Amino acid sequence: MSWGTRWITISLCLIGLAAAIIVVRTQQPPPRLAPLVAEANVVAAVPVLSGVAQPQNTELLRITVAPQALPASVSIETITADLYAALAYVSERTAINLTAPIAVRINASPDCALHGVAYTDIREVQVFTCPALPPIRAVNILAHEFVHQLAHDYYGAAHLRSDPILLEGWATWGAGRYWLGQQPDFRTFVGTRPSLPLVAGHLGRPAAEMNTLYYQWASFVEYLIITYGRTAFDDLYRSGAGTPGSADYQGVYGIDLPTLEAQWRTWLNNGGS
Repeated sequence: MSWGTRWITISLCLIGLAAAIIVVRTQQPPPRLAPLVAEANVVAAVPVLSGVAQPQNTELLRITVAPQALPASVSIETITADLYAALAYVSERTAINLTAPIAVRINASPDCALHGVAYTDIREVQVFTCPALPPIRAVNILAHEFVHQLAHDYYGAAHLRSDPILLEGWATWGAGRYWLGQQPDFRTFVGTRPSLPLVAGHLGRPAAEMNTLYYQWASFVEYLIITYGRTAFDDLYRSGAGTPGSADYQGVYGIDLPTLEAQWRTWLNNGGS
């Protein structure tokens, strides 16, 4: 099977975001999205100030909105402003800009199940939503998907084989306030809650466990960047082999992953001290 492009699905529960699941596709996108996999207890959606400032470059996002995808009261100008605000935020947070325009498709979900997908090799992200759901939830999902495209543009082919701990941790961390609700950072969000080992298979897990992994991975990425810097993190991201724990932690940091995980857990427990 060719690595091709990983595609990422994300779901939302009624009050929050969901984590993403990665599978591999070959030449064509699968005819159906994977099952919804996770629920996240985000305290509140980030406010988006529609219409406060219009984007300077409206060529980067080629936005298509399907009939019955958004509430009738939401104009294309409003959703465009919100999506450009999200792109600007994640670009600044990750210090990466798109290298070329991407297609953004807002599709109607017949069963009103909110979920998203990114095809980074063909530069397309999608979200499935319905008029009964606040449009901000679709924006939250697309913020995460934007980060996957930014990663593809920045890391190149290495993005397609990256360690899922870093790939999904980076996309979740990069979406920042769009996934954090009222929490200031992922360290605070994760805190000392019950957790799973960092090296854990993420496919096919129950929703609660999937959610736990994605937020843990985001806080682990946060720890690595704060502690060892962005340059070393970039080297680590490029070293992955497609499975959790496959990046060259020892080679990049001089510390193996179990030791790094122990240090990260101590950092979490100290809560900033």
